[in-house]
Amino acid sequence: MKTPINWSPMGSGAQAMGPAKTGQAGAPDFPSDFMPRLKQLDLGIEAVFLAWEITRLTGRETGPKQQRALMLLLLAAQLTSAEGSTRLPLSDGGHLDRALDEFGVTAEERAAIESLLGEARQACSGPASPGLADIFGGPGDYRPLIIDHDCLYLQKLHVLEERVGKKLRLLIDSKAAGATGGPPDSKLDQAIESALIDVFENPPAGPFGKIELDSSQKQAVRNALKGRIAIISGRPGSGKTSIVTSLLRVLARIGSPPLESMALAAPTGKAADRMRQAIANHLGAISDCGEADRRLAESCPPSSTLHRLLRYSPGQDRFWHNENNPLSEQFVIIDESSMIDLAMMDRLLGALQPGARVVFLGDADQLPSIDTGAVLRDLCHSGAANKKGRVVVLQKSYRAREEDSGGSKILEVAAAINAGRSPANTAGGGAIAQRNQVSELLFEGVEHLWPGDEAQMPAFFKKWRVRFQSMLPDLNNRLIHEYASGPSGFDGKTVNALRVILDYYERSRILCVTRVTAGGTGSMAVNTWFHHQWSEDLQIAGMATGTSPLMVGEPVLITRNDYNLRLFNGDSGLVLMVKPSTETGQRTAEPMAVFPRAGSFVAYPLEMLRGRLELAWATTVHKAQGSEYDNVAILLPEVHVRPLTRELLYTAVTRAKSSVVIVGSGEVLESGVKRTMDRASGLADMLG
Repeated sequence: MKTPINWSPMGSGAQAMGPAKTGQAGAPDFPSDFMPRLKQLDLGIEAVFLAWEITRLTGRETGPKQQRALMLLLLAAQLTSAEGSTRLPLSDGGHLDRALDEFGVTAEERAAIESLLGEARQACSGPASPGLADIFGGPGDYRPLIIDHDCLYLQKLHVLEERVGKKLRLLIDSKAAGATGGPPDSKLDQAIESALIDVFENPPAGPFGKIELDSSQKQAVRNALKGRIAIISGRPGSGKTSIVTSLLRVLARIGSPPLESMALAAPTGKAADRMRQAIANHLGAISDCGEADRRLAESCPPSSTLHRLLRYSPGQDRFWHNENNPLSEQFVIIDESSMIDLAMMDRLLGALQPGARVVFLGDADQLPSIDTGAVLRDLCHSGAANKKGRVVVLQKSYRAREEDSGGSKILEVAAAINAGRSPANTAGGGAIAQRNQVSELLFEGVEHLWPGDEAQMPAFFKKWRVRFQSMLPDLNNRLIHEYASGPSGFDGKTVNALRVILDYYERSRILCVTRVTAGGTGSMAVNTWFHHQWSEDLQIAGMATGTSPLMVGEPVLITRNDYNLRLFNGDSGLVLMVKPSTETGQRTAEPMAVFPRAGSFVAYPLEMLRGRLELAWATTVHKAQGSEYDNVAILLPEVHVRPLTRELLYTAVTRAKSSVVIVGSGEVLESGVKRTMDRASGLADMLG
């Protein structure tokens, strides 16, 4: 009697890794020699188990070489998916070859894979061997692997991409009911035109004069009113918030839809809060505020995360709003849309009610979502979306002002990186200043420090730390202060004091390519260095440090969503001494993590956030997405690593408003500029 096999991936894999054969006769042995090949890749052992178990479905009909080739092909598809692509192109000479090179395939294995692909294509279009016919299929087939447009898909990704493509195409082809561009006698169209004129002629005031929309921004507002979908892409600081606020002001004037039927959202809590604050500031700067603007300021739709908008239940691991229970809102505006992955886009589009309109804002050149897909990029490249006038790309930046020397250089370097050109040659080399020693740094414009020895990096950290502490003269006094919190939160005076110190901490940030390793340039290693130095500073200043792993005055970051506390992955805060009071009396002050929320602040005991909080003297570029700082330092690894790409460097540089310091070798910088994420996706094809 045969010993029963545990068919869970870990169970069957564990048994299969032994020397004895398992399973039915003719099934492949577990290829234990594949494991060393995965050591440096973004794949775990479960990827091998999945490939192995799918290969087992071929049974006796395929030989050992073909089974091995199939496993390598399955692993290549999973590697491509782990890197964010939805499909693996088979004949472009790039993605497949690169994936196979990552595995170090032999010439014999490569020949077997080519032969297998020939038979797989035949399996999708006609008779094939029974084993492969159970594995490969074409569009509409229910098979583990789908071949479409000569690209290999994992079946679930093909279904997901096809579904998102159909939903987006429907939105692109639909015109909003009663929108501008309809019949010339439409009363609603006349009301919209009147509202547009009123809003455009009454802009808010800014530090450099009135914030008037340029022609492309005005076109973006009109586009959002014409159809059921609008895509607005632009560099950070290109005026996307001004477009959102102007759009809300127009809708407030016409009352269709009403304010309570609108929703504002972003992928992260920090981005959602920044969106809310920016809109409030914009509305507050309008000098001639009419009734509609006052009503909007008082009843502006709240901004939330996408998870909160769709009412995600972590306990049930599902979203409350879906196709069967759509959102009640008729107009949805999403900021930082480059961070939306394919699966979240599917959930959002599925939750829209029939006739609802949606506006996506973001920067298509930034890092896409960590997960699969590059939806905003594909929308911007869609022929159908552009032909229908649904896409507007903003060119001018108002964050790093071109009139400002430092801001102008940041823009020049960012544009060069985005175009794949060496930033060292931008504007004859004048846009980026080369520094050989830490002492030469001025923290103005864009500087490149090329450490000549191991002592340069700690020296840079010390200079960064000294400069940080000197920019707020009474920093220590603000840190030792005990901030009182009542049953209803902080009072107005305390809120103002907290705003000063938290805004100060948000002015500067060190950005890292990776979280770990990278020769001491990962965010964990950098945070450890600053943590030890901060502990010494506090002791010298006579401030008790205690035994907590987080000390007063240290910036922190939420790493996991907590829906009960309304804290979300990426939210940044600061550890301060807080003296909470309750109805029963005042409690002793203790170190607490303070976070901004809706114009005020909330504080939580550190123990309550255990396992969800980490230091944020330095963060990865991915974590900084959706943020803006005055000063940024970008730490390059000692050697090129996989995450270092053109998109990552562009995103890092464009976080800054005033100064950027790039720390690392020129060779690593150049290799990063040359390498793109190059996510393979069929969404743009599906959209036409």
